[in-house]
Amino acid sequence: MRRFWSKRSMVSMTAMGFAAVSPRVVAAQTESVQPPAIMVTARGEVQVTPDRARVQVGVETQAKTAAIAAQENNKKQTAILAAIRALGIPAAQIQTLNYSVAPVQRYDEKERRVVIDGYRVSNIVQVETDKLEQAGQIIDAGLTNGANRVAGLDFLVKDRSKAQETALAQAVASAKRQAEVAAQAAGGRVAELLELSINDFEQPMPRPMMAMAKSEAYDAGAPTPVAEGTTTVAVSVMTRWRFEKR
Repeated sequence: MRRFWSKRSMVSMTAMGFAAVSPRVVAAQTESVQPPAIMVTARGEVQVTPDRARVQVGVETQAKTAAIAAQENNKKQTAILAAIRALGIPAAQIQTLNYSVAPVQRYDEKERRVVIDGYRVSNIVQVETDKLEQAGQIIDAGLTNGANRVAGLDFLVKDRSKAQETALAQAVASAKRQAEVAAQAAGGRVAELLELSINDFEQPMPRPMMAMAKSEAYDAGAPTPVAEGTTTVAVSVMTRWRFEKR
């Protein structure tokens, strides 16, 4: 009898052990279940009038040696900078954007190797101004003084914060409307916002201009026309909303 009772006790304790573990396992599984949700990505944008212009203008020269190409480039760039400063643009708003020296190479079929025919020097400066009408004047000042490259023209907004806030509000409102429409179509409703992620505010892309070479046909008396138009300030959001069945 004692032996039978001992075995029975061991079985009972094992069963009790299992009974003690099972509720915790079930609870953990229950907690991992996520409520039904609707995920929506939306974008908001605002059109604003630019109040700042950025022009990239420069000169590219080529010669048999790097030294000669650099000397010619420096002479022309000095004249270009002097003409730009003469427009009343402060030195703090004129910046060297890129300066490069590179060999001019070609493959010689007869000798079956790459040969260097000379060197190319490029110097691009970036000029910013709050007077939008000066954008065309800066281009003209460069072209009439030896510039043969206009690398870019961009119109900017100095204070973007208000436009960014408006675009953000539009993006969130759009996401909520889309979530509500989707929930209604699925036979339920949007209960609450569970998650909101704001992507980086999108910067307007610069509008590049084709490289322009100075020629005899260039008329310094006819100013280069530019139109700033409007620029877009945009922001996108990712949202997750809890869905409830009706």
